[in-house]
Amino acid sequence: MTLSLTRKDLEDLAAHLSAVAPGDVRIDKPLAPYTSYRIGGPTAVWVAPGSEDGVRGVLEVVRNTTIPLFVLGRGSNLLISDRGWPGVTLYIGENLSSLQFSGAQAEVGAGTLLLEVIRAAADRGLGGMEQMAGIPGGVGGALRMNAGAFGREIESVTAAVAGFRADGSPCRIARQDIAFGYRCAPQLGEMIITSARFRFQTEPATMLRARVDEILALRKRKQPLEHPSCGSVFKRPPGYYAGALIEASGLKGERVGGAEVSRKHAGFILNVGDAAATDVYRLIRRIEERVFERFGIRLEREVHLVGDFSEEGFDDRP
Repeated sequence: MTLSLTRKDLEDLAAHLSAVAPGDVRIDKPLAPYTSYRIGGPTAVWVAPGSEDGVRGVLEVVRNTTIPLFVLGRGSNLLISDRGWPGVTLYIGENLSSLQFSGAQAEVGAGTLLLEVIRAAADRGLGGMEQMAGIPGGVGGALRMNAGAFGREIESVTAAVAGFRADGSPCRIARQDIAFGYRCAPQLGEMIITSARFRFQTEPATMLRARVDEILALRKRKQPLEHPSCGSVFKRPPGYYAGALIEASGLKGERVGGAEVSRKHAGFILNVGDAAATDVYRLIRRIEERVFERFGIRLEREVHLVGDFSEEGFDDRP
């Protein structure tokens, strides 16, 4: 994806965005530091509004252009191309992080880290989310992919989700109107999430904090947390585990450039040595092909690819 924008075009767009969305606006900002993989090229224009009104302003500006928009949260389940993003990156991270409790409910900004919410709830004796301790990333991304672990998904504590449509018009969706599925929530994929309301259940704080610590310790024992990664690369195929299929295909430790299939848990691809996005991508394709050859099972990606991954003789068909 290539846009014929001059430096002056980008400067004018950045100035316009600064006027309607006070916050951090820059040109050619590297995206790698904002992803858990620590991989990715620059974005043409970066905007991190300081308010929800700023988010709406960005959307209203971008809709009147042909410039593509990418909404970046805490960057834990994506792989950004080495070429970066040729349009506007709207960042919803610490700039839109907030947490306010009222009884057994909480209003939470989409950029708030999921673990921050879980710990704060546990300290108040509010349970329902602790099984998700250790899932990386923010609230917005967790909602869009219906993040979950140990038999509990975020849908179970969701009361409502708020944000904007692509045209900048506000929307708020109640839980009963969201068709949550396995690692998906189609209605939320059509909106830019800025906040959510969660409803918890009352439990002893001491027990909840102990459960959070236990789950974090379990993840540390079983998952490769010593190198950057996106978390699980593939969804769990019905009746199987992606990591077990990858291991049985002889791919543990398989390496392309600085990217390696974890020797601890084959469901993870690690950045073990200044990996490029192309390294990870080639390894993803190799895994998909090998598992299909061995078991006839097509793995479905949980990681989202952002930007251009095309190469000569190498496309993105699974």
